[in-house]
Amino acid sequence: MTKSSLALFFENLCGKGAAGKRVPRQLFTTDRSVQEAFLDACIAGDGHEYAGGKLTVTTVSRDLAYGIATLVLQSGGLSSIYVAPRGTDGRIQGRAVRLQPEQFSVVWYREGERSRRLRETPRHFLVPVTSVAMEPFEGDVFNLEVENEHSYVAGFFAVKNCQNALTSQTLRDPAMGVEPQEVTPDQIVDAALRHRARILTSTYNEPLITSEWAVEVFKAGNARGLTCSYVSNGNATPEVLDYIRPWVDLYKVDLKGFDDKRYRKLGGVLQTVLETIRLLNARGFWLEVVTLLIPGFNDSDEEVRDIARFLASVSPDIPWHVTAFHPDYKMTDRDGTPARPLLRAAEIGLAEGLRYVYAGNLPGRVGPFENTYCPSCRTLLVERAGYTILRDHLTPTRGLCPTCSTRIPGVWGRRERV
Repeated sequence: MTKSSLALFFENLCGKGAAGKRVPRQLFTTDRSVQEAFLDACIAGDGHEYAGGKLTVTTVSRDLAYGIATLVLQSGGLSSIYVAPRGTDGRIQGRAVRLQPEQFSVVWYREGERSRRLRETPRHFLVPVTSVAMEPFEGDVFNLEVENEHSYVAGFFAVKNCQNALTSQTLRDPAMGVEPQEVTPDQIVDAALRHRARILTSTYNEPLITSEWAVEVFKAGNARGLTCSYVSNGNATPEVLDYIRPWVDLYKVDLKGFDDKRYRKLGGVLQTVLETIRLLNARGFWLEVVTLLIPGFNDSDEEVRDIARFLASVSPDIPWHVTAFHPDYKMTDRDGTPARPLLRAAEIGLAEGLRYVYAGNLPGRVGPFENTYCPSCRTLLVERAGYTILRDHLTPTRGLCPTCSTRIPGVWGRRERV
């Protein structure tokens, strides 16, 4: 074997460069004695053994650090990984060099009194509790099915209530009483056409995590004249939006508030959702935004105004739906949203420059905010009662106000937007 072929062999096995190092995957399934020999070699090369049995290995490779931690776990120990940021400019033997921005230290103990041991069961690693202390803490805590504190994941966010629990929780909660069924894309399209539907929507649970499946369904639907849409939490990336764009025309984002700390308690990051809204608008999706107004959570005038102001800065033509919360599923500790704060939120939306603001979930109690009006002459264009359209003056004109000919943005035909 030549030097170059040997180098390629080790590069393929262990990675390339300091930041690209990794544990060879074969080690994860080999004998424990081989794993321990590898760990000893890592300690000798890039680590240290302290008095008392403390062991450390330091590296700039995230993959190597987590690979070592996995080997420690498989050998019966439990390690900690510490990440230390550092500057990217440094010197080695007098030479200026570029350093990796992070350094990882894996720390564990040999057998002995200070060793943190664990017990492995078929489904869990059981870790002994060595001490209990009370310390001040500010951060995100997720309670998943803890007694008297019921949270769960819906739309890929951790939440307590769900207005659509019947569909979002079918796979995990037998109480929903609905069994999932295997179905092909063509069968879904057949059912849609049989029921005279014009739109196929992927939602409940979060459609972004099953986009490959949605695209297969939407390809079949588009071929047979159906318009396709997403109803999503907006936790997207540019790549997935580019992937679905040829097949998805309509996109509704649930913007759950404008406070990052509360957003993180739901499992999301506010700025990610806001950036998704910008990306959707820039890529030409027909975008609508919904905010479920929950008493005591996101219904302050300040937060409502921040949401409306942000949406108007992206486009004043984005329809914004403020909808009423009702106690449901596992969030029954507060009353539903009355009409007054819903109307107040809608009025704030108009005052901040949004042209199309709607109040939902309280049919007949929100006055004009169920309807669509021309922003130029205030002619009634679409009259609604709940989900029922009573009068529609826009579809026949393909989005033109019949009074002043102002073009109303929207989708007014099959896969045709004006």
